[in-house]
Amino acid sequence: MATHIRQNLLTPFEELRWDLWLAATAVALVIFGVVMVYSASVAAKNPSRFLIAQIAWAVLGLAAMAVLQRVDYHRYARPAFVYGFLAFCVALLLVVFLFPRVNGAHRWIVFRSLGISGQPSELAKLALILFLGWFLSDRHRFKELGNFMATIAPALVVLGVLAALILKQPDLGTTLMLGVIFVAMLFAAGVPLKHLYGMAPVAAVAGVLLIMKVAWRLDRVKVFLDPESDPLGKGYQPLQSLIAVGSGGVNGQGFGLGKQKLSFLPAPQSDYIFAVISEELGLTGAVSLVLVIGFLLWRGLRAAHHAPDKLGNLLAVGVTTAIVTQAFFNISVALNLLPSKGITLPLVSAGGTSLFVTLAAIGILLNVSGQGATERKRD
Repeated sequence: MATHIRQNLLTPFEELRWDLWLAATAVALVIFGVVMVYSASVAAKNPSRFLIAQIAWAVLGLAAMAVLQRVDYHRYARPAFVYGFLAFCVALLLVVFLFPRVNGAHRWIVFRSLGISGQPSELAKLALILFLGWFLSDRHRFKELGNFMATIAPALVVLGVLAALILKQPDLGTTLMLGVIFVAMLFAAGVPLKHLYGMAPVAAVAGVLLIMKVAWRLDRVKVFLDPESDPLGKGYQPLQSLIAVGSGGVNGQGFGLGKQKLSFLPAPQSDYIFAVISEELGLTGAVSLVLVIGFLLWRGLRAAHHAPDKLGNLLAVGVTTAIVTQAFFNISVALNLLPSKGITLPLVSAGGTSLFVTLAAIGILLNVSGQGATERKRD
């Protein structure tokens, strides 16, 4: 029974029929990512730095996944925890402005003397998922999902605070991620479609204004539409990425033999690692990676479908949406199907905060899946 499981913070290992396929997929992607980060960073000034950092964050993230897999997800459905975590994330999103800009943006908390940096916006995605999971499941219990002022308005306030701080950094890509998570979880909760349709025009107008009123964002859209208009300037990144993808052919140039990563392709170990994968492993490797991400999507939605309650269902939907949508954005940018956004490929790209938070979120997803499987076995 779910009530029995909720009595303890850590669920006894033998009581959970956790999703081995989901866990194995996550571990496989992490290992694959470590290997590809090593290959993609060979032209960097200190290539071993990326490899060591990726391994270290992978170990920490897998440890977090293993612990959170056993933490009863109902523990997160407490106002003190939810609002405390939100306040912590907001504080970190404010602290970033006290640190110098990196690549023209205030996105990182950097301790240069320790060689450590963190990106609070990654935590903001998890904070939004935990808040919406608790809040919407609570509104669902009281049958108030159709009440705009009781449900939609408070949720919009939380989204607005997080989005405004992240936009200020500036980081439109992560802001869009928050919006996708928000809509997906409201839809999964059963919020009337009229409310979602009503927010669509406002979101569209806001998106257009955010692009039109900022010169460099508008330039990115123009370059996306015609990258060859400025091949050595603003169109350099998408063109080099397409060259990498195209030169891979069906079977690729071979692991470690890609040439675009040799000072041609910007950020090959992070934003454009999919282009490196396509060049070195070809269409076969790229499609295989997409299929593995699709498999992760299926296991996540399966966990949501079999969750023992609405809270578990919403947490699973939120975590799955965050991971798969981010992967879609990253791959689409590498293929020039979307304008450049600077978003990493989850579990694969270099990026310690993203890797750690993603694995921690998968730990929560595994607990939801495990409790759902345990309930089905008892029934």
